[in-house]
Amino acid sequence: MADTGAAERRLAAGGPVPHGLPMLSSICGTACVAGAVVVTTKSQFLFEHHALSVLAWAAVGGLGFAVAWGVLRRLGFQRRPLTPGMTVVALGLAFAGVWGVQAAASHVYMSPWDRYVAELAGPGQCLAATPYDTVAASVVTWSTRGDDRMEVWPGGPLPKGRTHPVLLLKNAVRGGTHPLAPANEESRILLHSYGCR
Repeated sequence: MADTGAAERRLAAGGPVPHGLPMLSSICGTACVAGAVVVTTKSQFLFEHHALSVLAWAAVGGLGFAVAWGVLRRLGFQRRPLTPGMTVVALGLAFAGVWGVQAAASHVYMSPWDRYVAELAGPGQCLAATPYDTVAASVVTWSTRGDDRMEVWPGGPLPKGRTHPVLLLKNAVRGGTHPLAPANEESRILLHSYGCR
């Protein structure tokens, strides 16, 4: 543990004080970079724009470091020695911040299946307890790059001589933010028949 009394004596004598400002600002900058990595990964921006993602990480990390430096200096951390307790608290706050960003990004940038559950087929949604709900739907596929459609194949027992059509939805891109919508007229009528928007 740092000797606070020795640091105060050095300050009184006019000597240099090993303060916590650089380390704490570095922790903040690193946490900002980690948060930016999470967001660009969840939004698929990283996979589509590699160079821009790296530039964004550098900018966010530099900004986080600079803001932390300014705020902590204003709070007088240039006169406080770095202690293990202070470091542990800073790392804990950084971890909590990155975890919070990850939770928020996971809620905003969902996979097509997660959006299907949240918007249409999960508990309390219009397709719950139908052949298209999360229990009965037997196959869910989404197409390759450049195609934003996904197919939901119904499941469950079928009345004799009757079939359930395949539900075709658009905006089913990984990391997308637009609501799922019917991709053809048959799917629009199907969703309407179950009381969906």
